[in-house]
Amino acid sequence: MGKIINNRNCILFTIFFSILLIVGLTIYKVYDTHIKRNFLVVEKRIIEGAKECVWDEICDTNKITLGELIILGYAKEEVNPQTKMYYNHNSYVLIHENTYTFFEEK
Repeated sequence: MGKIINNRNCILFTIFFSILLIVGLTIYKVYDTHIKRNFLVVEKRIIEGAKECVWDEICDTNKITLGELIILGYAKEEVNPQTKMYYNHNSYVLIHENTYTFFEEK
């Protein structure tokens, strides 16, 4: 009789652990995707401001700082979604072969 109870406990523990593992990994994946998308939204807003500045032929260099974009009115103060701190005004958008890439300065 004791062996049957032990097997049942082992099966219940295995099922519980499996469900807990699946739920935990799902929550982690959802949270990680959420953080990455928040960064992507902020970076795209900054890059769009840089593109508009280049299209209006006001910015003519390959390196446009966030401070320049804010002064010219093409961007606003953006907050880092993870640290909840404003991006440094020395952060910049680098233009290389018609590809815009945002780099954060600490």
